[in-house]
Amino acid sequence: MKRVLAALLGALLLPSAHAQLGQPTDALLKSPLFVGAQTSRAGIITLKSGVNVVLGQRGGLLTNVTITTPYTEPQGISGSNDTAVAAGSTEQRVGGSARAAQTVGAITGYGESLSAPLLQFLRQPDVVKQLPQGVTVDAPPLTIQAQVQGRALILKLSMTQVPAGQFTATKNVRPAAKPGKDVVLRVYSDFQCPYCQKLELETMPALLRALPDDVRVEFHQFPLEQIHPLARPAAEASECAAQQGRFWDYKDALFRDRSWLQNNPNETFLRLAGDLKLDPGKFKDCLALRGGKAGVDAGLAEAQQLGLNATPTVFVDGYRVGNPFDTAAVLELIKIARATR
Repeated sequence: MKRVLAALLGALLLPSAHAQLGQPTDALLKSPLFVGAQTSRAGIITLKSGVNVVLGQRGGLLTNVTITTPYTEPQGISGSNDTAVAAGSTEQRVGGSARAAQTVGAITGYGESLSAPLLQFLRQPDVVKQLPQGVTVDAPPLTIQAQVQGRALILKLSMTQVPAGQFTATKNVRPAAKPGKDVVLRVYSDFQCPYCQKLELETMPALLRALPDDVRVEFHQFPLEQIHPLARPAAEASECAAQQGRFWDYKDALFRDRSWLQNNPNETFLRLAGDLKLDPGKFKDCLALRGGKAGVDAGLAEAQQLGLNATPTVFVDGYRVGNPFDTAAVLELIKIARATR
């Protein structure tokens, strides 16, 4: 059974400042959750709550977690008591699903915003019946596998990874300094989106300077036309610039100069092309004939296939970046991507 938990999780898709998968394992082990915990020779960590935790890591970074706890559902206590404990508001005795959900919330850093809806999900009657066979929960940026084995509930947390075959090639590529087995940084962006502008002007310059030599950067068109009516014309203009080999410079110009949002956008598009010394006739014809439409259509089709619904959305290889504005977190995820190949 595979479920999508996004409707229950809500805030989970928002960036979290706490310890998460993909972060240094040492930082997690110093958190309050692990105070008083005992570690066996086999690497099994027994928390004070009695929950057993196994941390998977590569290069000192947390990649997956297995949580095991005694399971007493559905003969355990009521859902209301479980929810209270998952929220951390009581110390009363609880069933295994509540202890497991509470531990997931603490380890991921999402707290009650994850533990409470996860507990609600695990206590649904149809899910309880399916647990002996196993349930996989899609909760981007996490994948949670739950299964009851004997008298134990086992939850396995891993970072959601999109298979490489689901991504579509784009011509808007900034090659790696030392091409080879490239790590791919994919940015899905909307030219009218203020958060995309923030990413491009405030985050990307520092990130590009810090990128390792094996990282290739791709820009994927994703204009949210229903809320940003000028995003597509700008995207098509950037594709026209790409036909003259100047996509990246033109993209930067569109994010810096926002006059195309107030005036006739084509006038600004043409002026920016002139500033970059593009062939004015070819560029004007491309705009008039919508020569960039196919490239934008391809980006929208890809975003739809991936199930994207917001910009900016950033991937490192197949891993979705939780907070694309956090340069350090993106660089750590690059290490994860390289280590987990």
